[in-house]
Amino acid sequence: MIRPITNKGGSFALRAATASAVVMLVLSLLGSGWGWLRAEAALRQQLDLAIAAEADGFLREYEEFGLRGLALAVEAYTRRRGPLFVALLAPDGRPIAGRIPEALPALRGFANLPGTGERPSLRVLGGNLPGGATLLVAADLTPVDRAASALAWTPPIAGGVAAVLALLLGFIAAGRMEQRLAGARTAALGVMEGDLTRRLPLSGRGDEFDRLTATFNALLGRIEALMQAQRQVTDDIAHDLRSPLSRLRQLLEGALASPRDPLRDTEVMERALEELDSVLASFAALLRIARAESGVLRESFSPVDLTTLLGECAEVMEAVAEESGHGLRREIAPGVTVAGDAGLLRQAVVNLIENAITHGGPRITLRLRPGPVIEVEDDGPGIPESERAAVTRRFHRLDRSRSTPGTGLGLALVSAAAKAHGGTLRLETGAGGTGLCAVLDLRPGK
Repeated sequence: MIRPITNKGGSFALRAATASAVVMLVLSLLGSGWGWLRAEAALRQQLDLAIAAEADGFLREYEEFGLRGLALAVEAYTRRRGPLFVALLAPDGRPIAGRIPEALPALRGFANLPGTGERPSLRVLGGNLPGGATLLVAADLTPVDRAASALAWTPPIAGGVAAVLALLLGFIAAGRMEQRLAGARTAALGVMEGDLTRRLPLSGRGDEFDRLTATFNALLGRIEALMQAQRQVTDDIAHDLRSPLSRLRQLLEGALASPRDPLRDTEVMERALEELDSVLASFAALLRIARAESGVLRESFSPVDLTTLLGECAEVMEAVAEESGHGLRREIAPGVTVAGDAGLLRQAVVNLIENAITHGGPRITLRLRPGPVIEVEDDGPGIPESERAAVTRRFHRLDRSRSTPGTGLGLALVSAAAKAHGGTLRLETGAGGTGLCAVLDLRPGK
C-alpha cells in the first residue's frame, strides 16, 4: 500500500501570503519613519519661509517708520491675532510690544524652543535692530508635529490593511489550491497503485494549472500506452518465441533418444541452428525497435541522401524479388535528403520490400517523392482496414501469414523508425483499388 505524503509544511499559498503580509508590514513601518522625517522637514521648511516673510514685512516697517512705527505695527498684528507670535524687546529684554507666551530670550536667527507647561514648542526667528532692540517672530510647532504624525501613520495603516487582505486572499487561494491538488493527489495515488487509466481533473478554466494538468495527463497517457505495449510485448514474446524454442527442445530430445548417427545428428544440428537463428533474429529486431523508440539515435542524426539509399536498396532487393517471381519497379525522385540514421532507414525500406515480396502481389513499386515520402506498393490481397493498425505491433501477424516465414516484427520496426525520424507509417489501399501501399512519411509533424 502506497502511503500519501503528509503535508507537514502547510500550504504554500498560505506561507506565501504570510510572508507577503510580513514584508508589507516591515516596509510600511520603514516607510512610516521615512515619511515622518520627510513630512516634518517639508512642513518646517514651509513654516520657516512663512516666518521669514512675516519678519521681512516688519523690517520694512522699521526701515520706513522707525522703532515707534515698528512697535505700532507689532501691536496692530497682535490685536488681529495673526497665526504667529511677534514681540519687540528692548535692549534690556523688556517687551515693548507684541504677544509672547512667556518671556523669551533675545535670539539671533532660527531656533527651536522646547515647550514648557505654559508654552508650546516654538520655532523662533530673532533679529537685532540698531539701538539694541530685538524683533522676535515665532510659530507654534504643534500643528506641524500633528500633521507629520498624521502623514507618518498613513503607511502603517495602509500596510496593515494590505497585510490583512493578503492573509485573507492567502487563505482563499490556499483553500482553492488545496481543492484542486486534492483531486490531483487522489488521481496520482491511483496511478501509483496501478490504475493507469486515472487522469488528473481539469477545472475547465484554461489557466496555467489546467495547462500543466493537461501536460501531466498526456504524460500519463503515454506511460499507460508504454505499459500496455510492454505487457503486450511480454505476452507476444512468451507466445511467439515459445513455439521455436519448443520445437528446438523436441528436436534435441528426439536426437538424444535416438541412436547416434552422424548424418542424422548433423541434420538435427542444422535444424536446431535454424530455430536458434529465428529466435536470435527476433531478439535482434526487438533490440533495434527499442533503440529506435528510445530516441537515442536522434543525437547522431546526419544528412542522408535518400535517392542514393533507395537506389542501393532496390539493386539489392531486385534479385530477391526476381527469385520469388516478383518484379520491382523504381520511381525515385532525384536529390531528396533527410536528417536521420541511414542504417535504420535502410532497414525500414528493406523490411517494406520484403513484406511486399512475402505477402504481396507480383508487381512491386518502390517510390520516393519529395517531402520526403517513401512508398512501397504492391498489387496483392492487401490488408483489411480493421487490421492495419494491429499489424504494426510487435509479433502481430494475419491468419493467412502464420504459415509463412517471419517474426512479425518487420512493420513494427518500420513504424518505430518513422517515429524516430518524426514521421509516420500509414498503410493504405493501392492506387488501383487493390493491394497495399505502405507510406513512410518523413515530413516533420506528419
